[in-house]
Amino acid sequence: MAIQTFEYFSLYYLNQWLTYDRGYCQALSNGTKEEKLSTLKSTGGFYSVARNLPREFDEKEGRYQPVLTILDSVSKERFPSKEKLTQTVSKISEIEQKISKKYGKRKVLSLTTKFLWLKIKEPIIIYDSQAENAVGSKKRDLADYYNKWNEGFKKHNKQIEKACSQLPKLHLYAAGHESGIIEHIKEVSSEIWFQKRVFDIYLWGKGDNA
Repeated sequence: MAIQTFEYFSLYYLNQWLTYDRGYCQALSNGTKEEKLSTLKSTGGFYSVARNLPREFDEKEGRYQPVLTILDSVSKERFPSKEKLTQTVSKISEIEQKISKKYGKRKVLSLTTKFLWLKIKEPIIIYDSQAENAVGSKKRDLADYYNKWNEGFKKHNKQIEKACSQLPKLHLYAAGHESGIIEHIKEVSSEIWFQKRVFDIYLWGKGDNA
């Protein structure tokens, strides 16, 4: 079993970014309707949230069309800033309720945050039950989860930032070797959203072993 350091998790997420999330983000931000629907289907499978969208609630539009309609109404510019925690949590809950209503009032908090992150990244923090176990927040209490998550990230921020700064040197271990890969790694690994996703991966592993 690999030694689970932040160096390990940073390279792990870099490969996930290059293989999956980069394409998902690009499609949901700038893709055609068909590309977005295809991406939501792929994402639903990759992140294991498709089961929360029963096929009987397709509304004759396709399984993911109701989700896409809601996501298309969300923009980063109109979303509360990360400094406004209460407003951010409230906005996420509002979007979650809209999606839930379309699918028989299912629990879709994890799905909502994962799709929202892929659409706008900051200030979204992905909710996941394993991460919830790791941070020790109240069950399905998004405000408490955000507070505990942020406390943990601040505690490890410098370690994560240092680990991510070494990623360009590890480009030979990254998925794909397209032109400009080193420059791309330098760019994304310095972003706060990337470093937060490294922390996500760390929490998921920690929560799974709790």
